Parts: sequence; C-alpha cells; structure tokens
Amino acid sequence: MDRHDDQIVVRIEGLRKEFNGVQVLKGVDLSIRAGEVAFIIGPSGGGKSTLLRCMNFLETPTGGTIKFRGEALCHEENGSIRIKPESAIRQARAKMPMVFQHFNLFNHRNVLQNVIEGPVRVLKQDREKAIGEAQEILRSLGLSAEMEKYPAQLSGGQKQRVAIARALAMDPEVILFDEPTSALDPELVSGVLETIRVLAQKGRTMVVVSHEMGFARSLADQVYFVADGVVRESGPPDHLFNNPQTDQLKRFMSSILR
Repeated sequence: MDRHDDQIVVRIEGLRKEFNGVQVLKGVDLSIRAGEVAFIIGPSGGGKSTLLRCMNFLETPTGGTIKFRGEALCHEENGSIRIKPESAIRQARAKMPMVFQHFNLFNHRNVLQNVIEGPVRVLKQDREKAIGEAQEILRSLGLSAEMEKYPAQLSGGQKQRVAIARALAMDPEVILFDEPTSALDPELVSGVLETIRVLAQKGRTMVVVSHEMGFARSLADQVYFVADGVVRESGPPDHLFNNPQTDQLKRFMSSILR
C-alpha cells in the first residue's frame, strides 16, 4: 500500500460510462488526496464532465470502482456493476457537492434560502444554525448585500459565488467544479477564479473541470488530461504543460495556444 493511501479521499479505478451503447468513459483511473486541487482538462467531448458527474453519481457508472474515504460506492462483480443503496449515495453526494456551469440555483428562492436548502433538507440541520452559518459563508464571499436578492437580480459572477456558497454550506470533503467560468461574461471570470483560489489557499479539496489553462497551471497540484474517454496523461502542472508526452496532449496544447 502506498504510504499516502490514507490521504486519498476519492479513488476511481477502471471507470466506464456508456450512453446508448456509445462508450464515453473507457476505463478512467485517478485518485484525489485530501487538500489537493486537481484539474481535469482536455478537448470537448472527451468525457471530462461525464467523469465529474459519475464521481457523485449524477450519472450512474456502467462499470469500474469509485471509492469515497475507502468505501466502495460502486464496484464490479461477476461482470455487473454493483452500487450502494441510494441512502449511501446521497450521503456521499452531500460530501461531494458540485458547482455547475449554469449555476443551478432555485430561481424562486433568494440567495440565503438557496444556501440553506441543503443543510436543512439533506443534513437536517437546525434552521437557525444553518442560517447563521450561511450568512457567514456569504459574507466571506463578498455577498453580504445580496442575501435577500433572487437569482434574476444577480450577475453571472454573483450567481456562481452563491453556488460556491451553497456547496460550502454542506461542509464538504470535496468540491466538484464543472466548467465554473464557461457561462460567464469575460469581465466576471476573474472574480470567480479568485474565489476558487482563496478556497485552495485554505486547503479545500477540489476537482475542477476547466478550460482556463493559466489558472490550472498556477493553482493545480495535479492535472489530468482526459481525451477519448481515458486519462491520457497526468502529473503536476509544470510537468504536463512544459513536457507533454502524448501526441494528443501536444495537439491540445497547440490548439489552445494559437
């Protein structure tokens, strides 16, 4: 056993996912350690977002193993996928919340109501306790003046910071980010990236699917290059960006640096 195995929060082995007979993930292996910021990069259609959605079972894997804190949430047995009961999946998902590309806020609830929804309904927290903690999180993200506003009254950057606050309110072990800046106007991107950077400095464990290569290079501990449904290369950002080994990564780097 690797001496760092006890630090691994999420371990994925041989993960596969099919949609209507088409293999989108073809055997993905990766491990996420506590306090690590991992970026998943790669061309569109390569399986990045599907991989992220399988991690917390928004998509059901077709095959392979996903372990969270050493417990197998799914595994293969006699050629079939075996998945833990829905109650166990919900518990794991609560500890691995996702920040979506398009925010996914409740439009009929204000900012504070959006943030306390998970703690109250899923974690069964006392409502007043949840409100106090949510207010503190929102203040820390510069959203003090927006607590009573509704999503339609917010900028895209503010909506994404509310989505991040909602994830933080779940007291997560891992936060999953699916292209968190791709739906934002260019002038709003930097504020969201800075929020993620501050979370990294505080030691948050995060997995980020992103096309922001400069951000990945400066922030990631580990980068996974996913193409054609598999991890083609992985390693520290300086190694991956300065010394790509595969033709796929070389082509990808050339295309984004044009």
